[in-house]
Amino acid sequence: MVNRDMQKQILKDNYIDISFRRYQAFKETAMYDEMYKKEILEELNRYMRETEITAANVANVAKFLQKKNPSTGSFVHWSNMDYLVKYAEARPVESAELWNWLYDESIPMEKRISGFHHQAKGFDSSLSFGAPFFGYLLAAYDYKKYPLYKGEVYQDVKSTFQINQKMGSVIENYVNYFAICQVIHAHLSKTFPDLTMLGIQDYLFCSSQYDKIKVESAVEYLHGLAKTLYEFMNEPELMVKAISNLEQEILLELRNIYRNSEKINKMKFMLIDKIIEENHVTIEDLENIKKDVSAQYDTNILQSFNNFTIMFQLFYHDKKEKVRIELGKIHQAIRKFDDLQGFDFVEGKALNGFNWNQSFGTTECWLAVYENKYKSHRLAPQFFVSINENGIRYGLLYGSEHSERGVEDTDTIRNIHEFTFEKLEEKMVQVSNDIKKMDAIKEEPSEYFTEDLFSVGKWLDLLRNPKVFREGDIIYLKKMDEMGGGATSRELGAMLGKHPSSFISPVVSLAKRILQETEKEAPVINREPSYWRVLFNGEYIQTGHFKWILKDNLKEAITLLNEKEKIEIPAYTKADFLNEVFIDEGLYDTMVGLLTYKKNLILQGPPGVGKTFVSKRLAYSLIGEKNENNIEMVQFHQNYSYEDFVMGFRPVDGQGFGLEYGVFYDFCNKALENPEENYYFIIDEINRGNLSKVFGELFMLIERDKRDEFVTMGYSKNTFTVPSNVYIIGTMNTADRSLAQLEVALRRRFSFITLEPSFNKKWQNFMENQGLSEPMIERILYAMDKINRAIIEDFQLGKGYAIGHSFFSFLPKNMDENEWYEQIIAYEIKPLLEEYFFDRPEIAVSLLEGV
Repeated sequence: MVNRDMQKQILKDNYIDISFRRYQAFKETAMYDEMYKKEILEELNRYMRETEITAANVANVAKFLQKKNPSTGSFVHWSNMDYLVKYAEARPVESAELWNWLYDESIPMEKRISGFHHQAKGFDSSLSFGAPFFGYLLAAYDYKKYPLYKGEVYQDVKSTFQINQKMGSVIENYVNYFAICQVIHAHLSKTFPDLTMLGIQDYLFCSSQYDKIKVESAVEYLHGLAKTLYEFMNEPELMVKAISNLEQEILLELRNIYRNSEKINKMKFMLIDKIIEENHVTIEDLENIKKDVSAQYDTNILQSFNNFTIMFQLFYHDKKEKVRIELGKIHQAIRKFDDLQGFDFVEGKALNGFNWNQSFGTTECWLAVYENKYKSHRLAPQFFVSINENGIRYGLLYGSEHSERGVEDTDTIRNIHEFTFEKLEEKMVQVSNDIKKMDAIKEEPSEYFTEDLFSVGKWLDLLRNPKVFREGDIIYLKKMDEMGGGATSRELGAMLGKHPSSFISPVVSLAKRILQETEKEAPVINREPSYWRVLFNGEYIQTGHFKWILKDNLKEAITLLNEKEKIEIPAYTKADFLNEVFIDEGLYDTMVGLLTYKKNLILQGPPGVGKTFVSKRLAYSLIGEKNENNIEMVQFHQNYSYEDFVMGFRPVDGQGFGLEYGVFYDFCNKALENPEENYYFIIDEINRGNLSKVFGELFMLIERDKRDEFVTMGYSKNTFTVPSNVYIIGTMNTADRSLAQLEVALRRRFSFITLEPSFNKKWQNFMENQGLSEPMIERILYAMDKINRAIIEDFQLGKGYAIGHSFFSFLPKNMDENEWYEQIIAYEIKPLLEEYFFDRPEIAVSLLEGV
């Protein structure tokens, strides 16, 4: 039986009609070379109709199918057919019965395939019959009813139609693919009554394998959506009607997203709620909602909005991912053009759907293909494609921060049916020559470039070895890969919230582990080993800073690692938080309530209470999974600036100065593009920065009641906002006397939670599980009770200086617990006490006596 959700997903828009029409046109070209499938299967169908499969002839039938399986463009891997012949020869009676069972259409397909698969495994557990095998046997019986199967086609179809099904067993994969083909066949056969299941399979195969069909279908689909949005922009009552006609589950999902919202998002909630409850809504209802909500605020919350921009996200919600997928197909096709293979392109970036203008909504979507050597598309010459209600524009466009900005060489086609894949390729190849001319002047090889010691495969093996590459190493190397493969220590530090010098020691240590594992020698410069050259090349850029550049093979290995090892994000719940963090449920609920209401929370406390640890796990628990994409962490310091955080002009290599966006600005843009998700921005040591200076004009916008209001940015002159789905969590060390008290303006914008040392039962159980003995736990409890009691009662210190539990929360394996304890006391607790009691050293000495 066809899954109704699958059917709705496939037929929710006109994409299938567009792509099938493009497929039919493709069949008329010289590129089409798939007719052999029908010729072979027609012969096989005649043979199978005329042949009764018995124990006497089953081996010959198997050999006939084996022979007809084409060597080029095969229906199934040769080994599967080889297995079938061996099985038929060894057990003719059993295999004949199974084959006839497979063709018995009175039995559900899933049961037929699973029975065959299970019984054959009983003969030989090494037999490997995949979904393509069953597709071939069934199509050989009746190609008009059963499709051939290819795993890559099934994957592409699921992606194109956004069908949320994981790859499963052999049986599940074919049955699900067959169900998809049934839905498509039922729809298309209304217009094309002679269409067979082989025709559906051929359509899906060609539309997933040939870029011509993919690109032309994508362009036509996106153009059609642009025209629809243009109509909505001019006649918003049509948009109200379209939103009212959304599927019920989409409406319910939207209502949950915008529930408990403020301002514009509150209007969205009320509109959706009215549709769900009354099953009808008009433009007059929207006007009344706007009037009612606006009256609740002192400021003009509609200043930057109109009916289209208010409703855009509601209409676009279930289309956003589809737009991204189709833009991605065009992007990938451009990167694959034969004449562009000399370029080192960034993959999958600068795909901008119809929400690219801070999610207000527009009638244009666009993409930019650019090279890895540029930090962003704004700095690069771009292979550019823009699609709107007027047609498609494509060619060379220089980024907004490139020295040639404003210059372009593009073609425009207004009648979208006149656009072809060949025209796109021809134009992109033509403009590539202009880009190559720019790159013609090559610099002399630098003394900071050395030969790569390892192949891509060897780097990949090393990256997967946790004894060599530790988690922290992977984090900063992946971040460098995301930044285009190179960065100064200052740039990398800003992205990861670390001090620029914090990478030097880890790089040297990593290089030494690599050399030890591989028994290689480090490059020698001036008779000294140069460890950083194991992983990097480098160069001095115009600013005078040194840029670390990933070795080519290492960079490729990191990219492969990202592609091949995409791990399912583990869930993370309130229960997980309470299991990991030494606080009670009541305090957790308080933190969640304050952050949800105020949107800005500071976790303050003395050193060692786990403020940073708690903040990240609080974010995980609210997201519901350990999803790093929705979390950003930075660490403030005295030199942290607005230019680092929001935006500022920076030197651009050989091109003067360009406007670069800071980490918070980019993070807010990401949240704007995904209003249905919550995002958490963590600022470690928030009181170390000058908050008014760092936030600038956004200082006002982080307030709860100012979210989603727009201001004009000083540098860019564009409007911007801090969206309501961004939550800020700061941490503050109350024992740092070098810092002044926070200004009142900051305190008014945040709620504050004080975390205290938690040498409680949860901590005790945690340490027992690490192997700490009961006497040692008692010793720690005695020592910390003595020390913290004295600190809290001291007239110059107090609770804000107490020593936290994290000093004693990790016992290294194979380390004696007494040695561990004494090292912490001598090298961590003692220096801290000496700092606290710098003017009364005798107190520090007395507190350590007997502990």
